[in-house]
Amino acid sequence: MLNLKNPSTQEDFTAYLLTGLLYWIPIQELLVRGTGILTDNRSLLKRSSLGIDLFLWIPYVQFLIHSLITSIPVFIYLAYSGKLNFSGILLGYLILVFSGLYLMLLLHYLSRLNILLKDISPLIRLVSQLIFWGIPVLYYPTGYLKEWNRLNPFTIPLDIFRTSVIPGYSPQFDWIQVLPFLFFFFLVYLLAKRKFQSVILDHL
Repeated sequence: MLNLKNPSTQEDFTAYLLTGLLYWIPIQELLVRGTGILTDNRSLLKRSSLGIDLFLWIPYVQFLIHSLITSIPVFIYLAYSGKLNFSGILLGYLILVFSGLYLMLLLHYLSRLNILLKDISPLIRLVSQLIFWGIPVLYYPTGYLKEWNRLNPFTIPLDIFRTSVIPGYSPQFDWIQVLPFLFFFFLVYLLAKRKFQSVILDHL
């Protein structure tokens, strides 16, 4: 079993670190690219009849490709070091897929807000750094830090991902705690779809 407080080997910590980075880096890229996708393609949107929502799925497809390509060398290394749960590879990738969809609920709002406020990308990059340090990617969740991690909407998905791909990994959080975040993200998505759509078209 992976010892979180005192990892027994360097491979334990390496597996923990690599799975955290494998989860977070594509998510961060999706957050930044998804926020700016409509603003970056303003002129194309005006000439296209494809609609705003179709453009929003472009960074998500890039996210899927990035996740898949990045996961291959990571999984190969974990398998070589004996720290890969082979039966959990597919589930692990599916968790990455659903984590991207989870973030897409929020990006429907942020991408539209980016048009209204001209450019919020510097703020989003700052927020992404705060989110990064608020989830246990590079450190173990203990004490007050673990309580802080519970407030991060990506902590539980990361915990589920690690549980799937690392053999013997024990969940560090109660997974049901993701439900309030999911409910909030869905409300934000509905707000973007119902309240922002006509306003956004006027600002393009």
